[in-house]
Amino acid sequence: MTSPQRAFLFAGLSATTLVCFAASPAAVPQFAPHEVAFEAAGNYGNPYVECAADATLTEPDGRTTRALPLFWDGGRKWVLRFSPDQPGVWKWSVRSADRGLDGRTGSFNCVTSDRHGSLQRMRGAPRHFEYQNGRPVWFLGDTQWSLVTDNREEKHDRAAIERFLRNRAAQGFNVVHFMMLNEAGWPNNGGPPWTDIGGEKLNPAYFQEVDARVAFANQQGFVLGVTLAWGNKSRKEPWSWGRIPNLPARLRYARYIAARYGAYDVYFIVSGEWHGEVRSRPAEAADVRREFVQIGDALQAADPHRRMIGIHPMTAHGSTREFNDAARWMDFADYQQNYSELHERALASRTVAKPVVNSEYGYYLRDQNGDGVVDKNHSYTVDDIRHASWDIVMAGAYLVTGFGSTYMGGHRHPTPFLADDPKNAIWAEQLGRVRTFFEQFEYWKLAPHDELLRCAVPRGAERKGRSDATGKGAATLRAPETTYWCLADPGRTYLVYVRGTKEPVILQTTGVTGVTIRRFDPRSGQSSVAAANSQSGGIRLTAPDEHDWVFAIGPASR
Repeated sequence: MTSPQRAFLFAGLSATTLVCFAASPAAVPQFAPHEVAFEAAGNYGNPYVECAADATLTEPDGRTTRALPLFWDGGRKWVLRFSPDQPGVWKWSVRSADRGLDGRTGSFNCVTSDRHGSLQRMRGAPRHFEYQNGRPVWFLGDTQWSLVTDNREEKHDRAAIERFLRNRAAQGFNVVHFMMLNEAGWPNNGGPPWTDIGGEKLNPAYFQEVDARVAFANQQGFVLGVTLAWGNKSRKEPWSWGRIPNLPARLRYARYIAARYGAYDVYFIVSGEWHGEVRSRPAEAADVRREFVQIGDALQAADPHRRMIGIHPMTAHGSTREFNDAARWMDFADYQQNYSELHERALASRTVAKPVVNSEYGYYLRDQNGDGVVDKNHSYTVDDIRHASWDIVMAGAYLVTGFGSTYMGGHRHPTPFLADDPKNAIWAEQLGRVRTFFEQFEYWKLAPHDELLRCAVPRGAERKGRSDATGKGAATLRAPETTYWCLADPGRTYLVYVRGTKEPVILQTTGVTGVTIRRFDPRSGQSSVAAANSQSGGIRLTAPDEHDWVFAIGPASR
């Protein structure tokens, strides 16, 4: 072959593209991102808007197909990125108005791997989660809204984020959610996400840095909740949904995110605080909701991986239950931002058989104005946030917690970003023990059964007050001082959480004999055998003090 012939053959083709012409297709691990790069032939003023390309992927059965957009990655480069979920040979072909992209074909061979894939609703227990490989996962989330951005003053960059992720992995977290477009307007080392958002001038270098951080998080075992953009709660926010000029532009952005990130271990949150500034004007909020349903439809249609999709509300509303009626893509019964009546409102969201997640209920020790007084509900002490967290999980729900010095990358806190802030260690340790505790049981078989408990001391109400002695500080909200909750697989396993009383709590059981009872301390993680004190119609459970305790009753207890 002459040099000119070689140059013609290789022009515009990446190394991964060339494997498609090899004698055997490339081997790609199951659930791993695989990508092929192409070079467009046309000259475009704005390739993101003016050019498009779509791939058809044929599954190993040779008959079933899936559609996937390619995404623009700067210059003339376009990328097909896909994560195969079935072993065997996959084939793909590209269609585009651009002659450099149109008609390209290739294949790869998916081989089994030890990767677990992303999250999905558990088969047979859809209020819970499993990985794509079928392994159950107890969802334990943290908030890092600024995961993919940088800020020099806050000492927030990729190295700090990698330290943060390693720490959280070691502490037992397996989920982190973040903003793709930062509410504070931060760029990353690739620059801002848009050079002109109104003109739809996307900056691929920003998203290339996002790619690196998402891939690193997946390597550490995390599934990431990707929030596409924030609602229009403030006209000062530079990258909110309202800044994207019109509905076609918003749908284009949703398809771009699906094409670029669906191959990773992620789930999608269509919008953060979706009501934004119209939350007090219900008629307008209904219009905004209808538009977000359309955006979610576009996101879902562009994602052949069928990643889970949800949406995140404002505090005043606190629930996303209405999207279960309005949107076919809604994979969560709720993805709450809720600080009030945590247990009761999680129960109220169990109206459909999907997972309930309280995704914003406290940021441990957050002090937004730097006056030395914690100013976030349920965040004042480790006892406060632990009590709130157990009230959520004892409703059969999951949570995404947060820490004041990390959740916003150091923003809204007097200190810079502290990836390993020592004051956060106690809460990270205690929350990690919640996951460890539940994983001892077939927790997906448990459901709320608070009606099985009775006690001479009634459950208390949540506590409201002010953050300082003058009564003029920030409003505060704390979980009830006294309460007791039950999760049960009746006749087999009962978990009873008791707080704030040494009076006996009677668990009313039927047909349960020869039980064992173990008592778990949520503060220390220590577990011990408790005496079985049965009486007519129930089992008598007595806490040793007024701290919180969990009793595990039945043959499944450890």
